[in-house]
Amino acid sequence: MGKENDIQWHLGFCAAMELELREYADRLEFHREYPLSRKPLLIDLLVVEKTGDFEIANDIGQIFQKHNIMEYKSENDTLNEDTYFKVMAYAYLYKSSEKYVGDIDINSITITLVRERKPEKLLRWFKENSYKVYEKTSGIYYIEKDGFIKTQVVVTAEVGEKEHIFLKTLKRGLKRSTVDDFLDKAFEMHEPFEKDCINSLLGIMVSSNQELFDSIKNGGTGIMNDVLREFFKEEIKANEEQAMNRGWKKGMEKGMVEGMEKGMVEGMEKGMVKGMEKGIEKGIEKGREEGRIETLYTDCNMSVSDIAKKVSKSEDYVKEIIKKISAACL
Repeated sequence: MGKENDIQWHLGFCAAMELELREYADRLEFHREYPLSRKPLLIDLLVVEKTGDFEIANDIGQIFQKHNIMEYKSENDTLNEDTYFKVMAYAYLYKSSEKYVGDIDINSITITLVRERKPEKLLRWFKENSYKVYEKTSGIYYIEKDGFIKTQVVVTAEVGEKEHIFLKTLKRGLKRSTVDDFLDKAFEMHEPFEKDCINSLLGIMVSSNQELFDSIKNGGTGIMNDVLREFFKEEIKANEEQAMNRGWKKGMEKGMVEGMEKGMVEGMEKGMVKGMEKGIEKGIEKGREEGRIETLYTDCNMSVSDIAKKVSKSEDYVKEIIKKISAACL
């Protein structure tokens, strides 16, 4: 299981938000870890509207103005009033960072705070300090006070999975149903930036849910789809090469035995040599074939029909090999 400090949650969050707002990709600019100064002072994600002639239907983006500062906290990170004022400071630094005075209107800036767990103490602090707090939609809380920057708190545990599947994957203890919903959605995406974001998210999901993905790869929870096969392609290729080597060795051994038996039956030295050569050749080819089928079935978790297409054999032939492999494991 990946350690908390080793998992790049913020990278996953940026990818998730870009996918959340992918419908507006040509009208928004996404700046990951936007630098506020020469020293390492970074905004997790800055979303800038290129034009002001459109509205965002996504309920996380409904609050957006021209400049939108997003701060993400992983499931075990603290989100309190100090976090809020830190991000407020980011907003004012960002406003003052432009070349000319007034280039950025303070009213064109919004703040979004995101965490999986609901920050009960922070929401209570807002109320106790005369902020207006209300739930705009499920899991999205608006924070309003005269003279302060518009703010929303997004609780990913409470937002709808169907509407926000990408943000819902940023946690440990994922359910297989959530992974399936994510993969179904990912399968529909073909743009290069979408695929890059999908791979970033998958990296976080696998690191933080290793047991689940090991189970998926090993066949414990169903068949992998093309998105996962692509993500694990190097690992699958390595497994297939290992199986091919095992198949080669088995083929050599089997071919030598069959060749010697055939040659001895013919009773002639010439026949023995030819029989061995022919038997070895057939045995090697068959062993390699069986090794490949074994890998595609056990390591790559492919269906019989997919394997048959991959190796250009009938489904009945593949079933027979799988039956043989299964019997050998008993």
